[in-house]
Amino acid sequence: MPRQVFTATNLRYKGQPTISFSVDGVTGLSNQQFPSHTKLLQRRVALPPGMIGYTPQVVSSFQGSLTYQFEGQPEVSFNEHKLYHFVEVTFSGTVEFAIYVDEVEKKPNNNVDTTVTLTARESRKQDTRRIYYPPLSFGWIPHVKHVISSSQSGQIFSSSIRALPARFFKGEREHTEAQITYQGNVGLDVYLDGEKISEHQLSSSRYDKNAYQTVQEYLPSGSRGNVLQWAQSSGDGEVALFETNVTLTDNTQPQQEV
Repeated sequence: MPRQVFTATNLRYKGQPTISFSVDGVTGLSNQQFPSHTKLLQRRVALPPGMIGYTPQVVSSFQGSLTYQFEGQPEVSFNEHKLYHFVEVTFSGTVEFAIYVDEVEKKPNNNVDTTVTLTARESRKQDTRRIYYPPLSFGWIPHVKHVISSSQSGQIFSSSIRALPARFFKGEREHTEAQITYQGNVGLDVYLDGEKISEHQLSSSRYDKNAYQTVQEYLPSGSRGNVLQWAQSSGDGEVALFETNVTLTDNTQPQQEV
């Protein structure tokens, strides 16, 4: 069996256990207390980065019912050096996230904090949001971690990490205009070669706040470089599509990004 990159574990318990997780005898998460369950329920836990090896293990003195199953991917599947763009997470309640590339912590949405806390919108039972990597986040193994709190009952159901499409870094080119399809209120930052070149405040539709709409935004004169990226910095909406006058003419682009 090849070495695995262990990303999560599925626990099933009643009560409030304190658990340590290790791989091949090396502890990755020590003496973590979990939220209390008044009945037997499942909880998926996104593990810390660097839990790579052959044999994962759970250690706990908890006397109640506790079962677990680890999730992992073969280490050899991370064989490409990529430019990571965002993490798409599906979660419930309130959850605090941290993101990494090659075990190096990154600042979500290029903000000053090393974690970001999200709450499911409009009392939804579960929600899906994007967390953006800082610009130029190159690496091999990306990771999203749940910063667990015994007082927060939210959990991550799934996460999908996306790399920046190749059409946004195909050599030195000049971008003059962006076409953005979005929903809700969105604060959007645009970066060129790692430097912020513009900020855009996009408002929800006045007829239906949940409707998607497409706008065109001009980029600063002389926006010429190799790597164009964007990140949502604020707002409760979502960006569905982002293109520029240059990437729209790339005949390798997919029909949709999501």
